[in-house]
Amino acid sequence: MDHYSYQVDFKWSYLVDGITFAHGKFATWIEPYPWATIDLARYSIIKNVIIFNRVDDNGDWIHNLEIRVGNSSVWTEMTTCGTYPGPSETGAIITIECRPSRYGRYVTLKIVLLNYHITDDSNANNGNNVLILEEVVVNGLNL
Repeated sequence: MDHYSYQVDFKWSYLVDGITFAHGKFATWIEPYPWATIDLARYSIIKNVIIFNRVDDNGDWIHNLEIRVGNSSVWTEMTTCGTYPGPSETGAIITIECRPSRYGRYVTLKIVLLNYHITDDSNANNGNNVLILEEVVVNGLNL
């Protein structure tokens, strides 16, 4: 897993801890194009990715999310699994199917467009985004 966390209740390890309703959440910094990469530790065939959006509030921050899979964690060297246009709702469970299935060791989630739909939060100034999630589940077959 790779990315930074900025508060005690927001840790990168919460992204894949198996808990879908908890006080702690995964969070990136506030930035234009936040992302998170999951290292599966071995090559896998990826069928789908299930995203558990935050349940407390502000679920609409998830929008224009793209999922890529690859043998490298470099975004431009990965293949698109699928996209989610959003905006999402608080507590939503989003399933993104990889059609066809994708092969790789790394799965990256990234908001790929600036945020102009949230107008009542100064954190969204200049199109900034933040990726805050309860959990991500990657389904497929380990090779």
